[in-house]
Amino acid sequence: MGLVAAMAAALGLTTGCATPGGGPPGEAAAAWLRTSPPPEGAIVVRLAFDASADLDLYVTGPRRETVYFANTPTKLGGHLDADRRCDAPAPRIESVVFPDAWPGRYRVGVDFPEACAGGGGPADFAVEARSPAGLAARTGRIEPGEFEPIVLEWDEPSAPAAD
Repeated sequence: MGLVAAMAAALGLTTGCATPGGGPPGEAAAAWLRTSPPPEGAIVVRLAFDASADLDLYVTGPRRETVYFANTPTKLGGHLDADRRCDAPAPRIESVVFPDAWPGRYRVGVDFPEACAGGGGPADFAVEARSPAGLAARTGRIEPGEFEPIVLEWDEPSAPAAD
């Protein structure tokens, strides 16, 4: 099993990309979603990566405030669970949770600020976002010193009107 496939498996994904409303990227993701849904009305974004790199997860909400290691929690309640650095076991998984899915555009970014011991080349990653709008997932590769501001993006619809 390749590195990207192993990290995607850690997230319950197959490799590839899916967008909200377009369905999950495979049966493994569908099964994981059925058994581990996000809390009702919440958004959960996760980034998985291996031991060769310290990657950072950035999630920008509809009010254009970004959750990341230096800005948690945000005014909308988004918070990073922990900044997984080179001393954390692999695969490393960082999560951002918004307890309430505010309507509007969400963007997920990935930064590669530091290579860990034995690293130095590009790093593979898997990222997923689960929300009331559905599941979005992507695998990718990032170079040392690179910041990808948009690896996933979606619009969270407004909440349905009460009867």
